[in-house]
Amino acid sequence: MSAYLGPVRTAIITFPFLALVLALPFLVVVYRRYGAFSWWRAVVIYSFVFYLLSAYFLIILPLPSRAAVAQFTGPKYNLEPFMALRYFVLTTVFVPTNPHTWLAALKQSAFIQPFFNVILTIPFGFYLRYYFKRSVPQIILMSFGLSLFFELTQLSGLYGYYPRPYRLFDVDDLILNTTGGFLGGVFAPILMRALPSRDIIDAKSQARGARVTLARRFAAFIIDFFLFSGIIGVLIQILLHLLGLDQLPGFLGNYVLPLFFVFVLWPAFNQGQTLGKSLVRIKIVRTNGQPIGFWRLFLRESLLYGLALPSFMGLN
Repeated sequence: MSAYLGPVRTAIITFPFLALVLALPFLVVVYRRYGAFSWWRAVVIYSFVFYLLSAYFLIILPLPSRAAVAQFTGPKYNLEPFMALRYFVLTTVFVPTNPHTWLAALKQSAFIQPFFNVILTIPFGFYLRYYFKRSVPQIILMSFGLSLFFELTQLSGLYGYYPRPYRLFDVDDLILNTTGGFLGGVFAPILMRALPSRDIIDAKSQARGARVTLARRFAAFIIDFFLFSGIIGVLIQILLHLLGLDQLPGFLGNYVLPLFFVFVLWPAFNQGQTLGKSLVRIKIVRTNGQPIGFWRLFLRESLLYGLALPSFMGLN
């Protein structure tokens, strides 16, 4: 059991960092497509990401040393189907008429490993049916594709890191993983009765999307202030150096000019949208809904980024 719990613990440790990296792209996609953030959608998507991460770690961990793998002499692949079934029949202690053998049979590797390969992809089939609204034939093909990715990862020796495969490429794993995805898709409707449907999630998000929330504005601000302003700031520093203007005050080149370009010049020629606002589909307009002019925009952003924000950050 520790062979399965170890990779899951690793996924639990790794997941928060991956979640942080994915947070901004996730918000951009959500706001562009649906117009509003949904906690339930976030739970579904992030749990799906955690599942995929856990499944990936389960098929690659634990990692042996390269020196140890170089000494391996066993087969690299098995292309003969149903060997797992034959191995189970030959080695199992299971006797249908003897209940005392049932528990012992469940603890044998001949049962545990094939059973794990089926269980591994049942959640995949469920997510595909529930959230991504895939048909059963599509689920079968996509489950096979996921399993093939896992098996090729093993066959490649973790993409060439090892001198040879350290786990067996097994056609039975393809069969069992595909079966697991199929079962997840077939039985998904039973659990789906207790969960909000994808259509309901989308409808609620689109209904709330007409109102520009603080979270939506904050997502645009993060993109503009930290990402876009940072890139533009570097480009401006390079330009100033090429023009021989290194003697300009650092505050001007590092703060004023990048922010002027990002929050005034860019939206003035882009219908009131910065890059961040374009990504989350919001824009600055006048109270009557008309496009905001350059000088109004300049005054607005000067008050915000020239007075309010520096005072808040203690830059004055």
